[in-house]
Amino acid sequence: MNGRVVFLVWVKLIRQAVAHDLQFRSQAWLHLLASVGELVVGILPVLVLTGYADYDPAIAQASALTVGTFAVTTGLMDCFVSLGLRRFDLALRRGELDLAIIRPVPTVFYAVLRWIEPTELGKCLTGIAILVVATRVYDLDVQPQAVASMLVWAFVGSVAYCAFWADLAFLAFWVQSIQPINDLAAAWRGSGQYPRRFFPRAFQVILVSFAPAALSGSYPVEQLLEPTATLVFAPIVLIAACSLTAFVWRRGLVRYDGAST
Repeated sequence: MNGRVVFLVWVKLIRQAVAHDLQFRSQAWLHLLASVGELVVGILPVLVLTGYADYDPAIAQASALTVGTFAVTTGLMDCFVSLGLRRFDLALRRGELDLAIIRPVPTVFYAVLRWIEPTELGKCLTGIAILVVATRVYDLDVQPQAVASMLVWAFVGSVAYCAFWADLAFLAFWVQSIQPINDLAAAWRGSGQYPRRFFPRAFQVILVSFAPAALSGSYPVEQLLEPTATLVFAPIVLIAACSLTAFVWRRGLVRYDGAST
């Protein structure tokens, strides 16, 4: 499949999503305010925790940066990927996947990535604002290589968590309903908005490996504040996560015979 064709299709899908939201401006503004409000509610536990950490300014600093980074990455996920993963179970049972299979675009692309919510990008704007304010308030002297490492890990972490969520969503090929699993994936992702040091050692390992919520939030901030040589592992993580998802997808399609099954 020509990558240019896929890109053009996705651009048209984005335009369609934006046009749809503009036709219902009150709904679009409501969704935008709701997404920002959800972020504000998510900040509250962090503020409570850091309020008792005055003796260690580094904790408050890392917490603020983590919340900002988490807002940006989740805003992008929720705009382009999350809705498609949430709807995959229902689409499978309604036979929409049957139609996706016969379309001249990659099936997984049409089945998952065609559902776009532009209003979720409001989280990104809020997150960027938090990062800018935190950088100035704490007078951080970040180096260009540290910023690059942070951006790379934020991208890799976002893709890795989307792949992890997709692995769970594709279990719909084997079970009747995975709605509770989708809720669990969304809830687990929230752990990425807290610095990893808040969690026991075992959970810290899980958050950067099997269920990589930290890779899209706290871990990129760690690389911003204290850069390490782990950047060389970013391509490995990206390839491994995508390869596993591709394997689960192929196995699911082999089993799938139609909506009636």
